[in-house]
Amino acid sequence: MYSQEITRRHRTAFVIAIDQSGSMQEKVRFGRHEMSKAAAVARITNSLLTELVDRSRRTDGVRNYYDVAVVGYSGDEASMLLDEDGFVAIDRLARRQPQTETLYSEETLPDGSAMLAGHTVQQWLLPKAAGKTPMYEALLRVRDLLAVWCARDENRASFPPVAINITDGEASDCTDDELRRVCAQIRRLGTDDGTALLFNIHISTDRTSPAMVFPMPDEIARANPYARLLAECSSIMPEPFDEAVREFKGAGAVPPFYGMGYNTSIIELLSIINIGSRSITNIE
Repeated sequence: MYSQEITRRHRTAFVIAIDQSGSMQEKVRFGRHEMSKAAAVARITNSLLTELVDRSRRTDGVRNYYDVAVVGYSGDEASMLLDEDGFVAIDRLARRQPQTETLYSEETLPDGSAMLAGHTVQQWLLPKAAGKTPMYEALLRVRDLLAVWCARDENRASFPPVAINITDGEASDCTDDELRRVCAQIRRLGTDDGTALLFNIHISTDRTSPAMVFPMPDEIARANPYARLLAECSSIMPEPFDEAVREFKGAGAVPPFYGMGYNTSIIELLSIINIGSRSITNIE
């Protein structure tokens, strides 16, 4: 399980749901820069999409290894941000020519000195922050997208889809039980290689409550009610992901781990996405 190699015949799917409510205007630190949560999340999403394109590129062109979709939610609705129909094949996405930006990160050279290295990222989507948090509507859209994708005969043997929900607050359009129910429906979808993986990530600048990243059951038992709700809504990480999670959490980390983060920083958000999307390296 969770071992199928990604090929043109057996592609996989990624869906990212992004909170674009008004509270995402709040400022956070991302590397050397201060920016809104909305801008930071857009930058991370753009980086992931660019990486998927780059990993699909071969001498004969961009191969169709991935179907990708991004759902934005704000105000009273959820909307598709890459394609109004939902998924877009990665080779079709690569043919677009959006604006680009150069991102810089500090790297350590062999002699111990530091340098800034830049890499170019396509701006597939732009930041937005307005209105309420219709998370339930967004997750319904995610559920329906994945249900159709998983039901297709050509996807039955594929690596199961990955869905990542990024928010900085609580849903404004449902009860806790409704949120649990739609998340359970997403997690029950899947392929012959496993069920869909759902990550719920709460980002915050509040440091009065401790952050939780890939929590273990004993951590969840001590958490506040909203953090426990997010854990109940998220996937338990499959065994093939355990080593990467243990490396991230450090000594003493013992599975099972839940695919969620609570009160995380932007850097922790990036780490969760990197682990959650580790299947992108399992390609022909």
